[in-house]
Amino acid sequence: MSAVLEIDDLHVRFTSRRGLRARSVVDAVDGVSLTLGKGETLGLVGESGCGKSTLVRTVFGLNTPASGSVSILGQRMQSLSPAARRKVLTRIQLVFQDPYSSLDPRLSVHDIVAEPLRIAGRYEPGRVAELLAEVGLDADVQQRRPAQFSGGQRQRIGIARALALRPEILVLDEPVSALDVSVQAQVVNLLMDLQQRLGLSYLFIAHDLAVVRHLSDRVAVMRQGRIVETGDRDQIFDAPRHPYTADLLASIPHPDPYLRPGAPPRP
Repeated sequence: MSAVLEIDDLHVRFTSRRGLRARSVVDAVDGVSLTLGKGETLGLVGESGCGKSTLVRTVFGLNTPASGSVSILGQRMQSLSPAARRKVLTRIQLVFQDPYSSLDPRLSVHDIVAEPLRIAGRYEPGRVAELLAEVGLDADVQQRRPAQFSGGQRQRIGIARALALRPEILVLDEPVSALDVSVQAQVVNLLMDLQQRLGLSYLFIAHDLAVVRHLSDRVAVMRQGRIVETGDRDQIFDAPRHPYTADLLASIPHPDPYLRPGAPPRP
């Protein structure tokens, strides 16, 4: 399986000031190495503040790494000119966590989905209708505003926008965490269908480990800026090697209290 995204020994540091003179250096990403294969879903899990968002921002060039490298589709991003970097970044797109704040409320659905096409000089009116159909929305919604849609429908619009430039990689940043459970399943099934039809690769970032298990081929566990464990989905969930991974799995809510880790026997 060829790699479409390679992160090699990546370090991202931030300096914070304490008082007038004292400074401290925070290793937000501390030696992370990850590989995403073509057509694969890699789940990235970890508690809030562990560095997942910083890692994503660095992949998209919004943070400058202290050392290490990010390669997208075989192109080492740090060695490219700004113009070449922008061209490569059209082939990797981000689906945001919150469908309520990620869509401009002033724009129609047509203009939201068409925006990346216009920026790239590829706008065709019919393309917007095609993209909406890809995510299960009718063409007659194009003149409506985001406020007229449910959360699940808004996330479908966000996915359509992410697909506009025909990317090969989608970074899914908690794409269903803001949705009701019943709607989550619909969006997850849509993502799986799109991956199968379009050959997409997913970097899937989530807190919900049940969704991660359902969608991912492999899983990487992040803690305090480091990857503490990486493995196939079933190995991570059935036989975790790192204590932190085991603690994360133990925190998954179980509807039967007597099946939870450490639970007493049934009376």
